[in-house]
Amino acid sequence: MANLMKVAHTLDVVAIVNADQSVREAPTDMVFSVGYVPEPFESAEGFLKSGRSITPCLIADMQSSPMSSLALIDHLVASGGAIPTVPLTGRSEHDVRRGPGLQFSSKPFEGSELLACVRSQITNRNDAL
Repeated sequence: MANLMKVAHTLDVVAIVNADQSVREAPTDMVFSVGYVPEPFESAEGFLKSGRSITPCLIADMQSSPMSSLALIDHLVASGGAIPTVPLTGRSEHDVRRGPGLQFSSKPFEGSELLACVRSQITNRNDAL
C-alpha cells in the first residue's frame, strides 16, 4: 500500500473545467493519451468543492458560468491555492488579462497547442518544487 501511495503522488493530474461535456471530453482524452491523469469537472464550483487544490495543472474555460476561469483563478490566489492554469479563450490575446502562471490557449484549440501549454505548466510547477 505504501508503494501505491508513492506512485499516486507522482502522477500529474490535470483538472479540466468546462460546462459542456462534449468540449470537456476532448482535453480529457488528450491529456490521458500522453500519460497525465485527467479529472474533469462541469463547473468551477464543482472543482472547488472537490478540494483538488494541489492539482499540478488546471484547464478552464474562460466563459464558464457562473464562475469564469479568471474568477476561479482569482479565488484560488486569494485563498493561497494558486494553480498553474491554462484558460481556454475565444478572445484575442490582447483582450485578456495576463498574470503569473497563466498560459492561454485559444478556442477552438489545437491539441498540440493545448498539450504544449499543459506540459509547460506542469514542468514549471515541478521545477519550482
